[in-house]
Amino acid sequence: MTSLVFASGKGGVGKSTITLNLSLLLAQAGKKVVIVDADVQMANIGLMIGVDKTPISLNNVLREENVITEAVYEGPAGMKYVPASISAESDNLNYSVLKKAVKRLEEIYDYVLIDCPPGLGPDALAAITSAKEMVLVITPEPISLADALKVQILAEKNNVKINGFVLNMVLGEKNEIKPRELETILKLKNLGVLPEDLEVRRASALQKPVVLSAPSSNFARALRSLATQITGEQMQAPTEKRGFLAGIVGFFKNLFGKK
Repeated sequence: MTSLVFASGKGGVGKSTITLNLSLLLAQAGKKVVIVDADVQMANIGLMIGVDKTPISLNNVLREENVITEAVYEGPAGMKYVPASISAESDNLNYSVLKKAVKRLEEIYDYVLIDCPPGLGPDALAAITSAKEMVLVITPEPISLADALKVQILAEKNNVKINGFVLNMVLGEKNEIKPRELETILKLKNLGVLPEDLEVRRASALQKPVVLSAPSSNFARALRSLATQITGEQMQAPTEKRGFLAGIVGFFKNLFGKK
């Protein structure tokens, strides 16, 4: 139904982490969602869920060897993903195919989330222009803002709607760029602020999404708020697991109407 690309210009700002974990929240909410890993040289999404190689990838689709539906795989919690392949060669990739491929996925899924490669090259341009809407991912430092401004200009020149920005990896230090400053400079809506969280690093080491490995973490809670901003639907917090004894106590409390 709709497609959304997460872009930044600068690498290392957490686009892949946000895209992957957001897809899982949407899948848990009952949405049909697919990620397209458009970074055809680094291929992060598969690695983040413990998959380093697949028979067919987006690279094959861009070489026009396969159609996009042949490159869709099952991921955690019912989400789907189109992986990229780690490759240093991009000369034989036809990036114009991507827009048509994304349109095909829009016919099947409620949400198509695109993980944009860094930079302003033809691969990034293809990812940005293949989506209906874009979200800028920024970290609270000047170099990230400078690169985000370049991506914003590129998107506006190509008539891509920009939903707003996400400020990621926030420590709360005085010298960090603040959300209100970004709103003034970019003239875009602040969709959410995501904290720097050690649970994200732990999840990465485990090759498991943080909303699954640490669903009550600060990052996961903030991401649920972001998901609500983007979709307009309330994302439910995970149900707390109770032990056997607590379950029995809860049963009798409910049975006799006691609180």
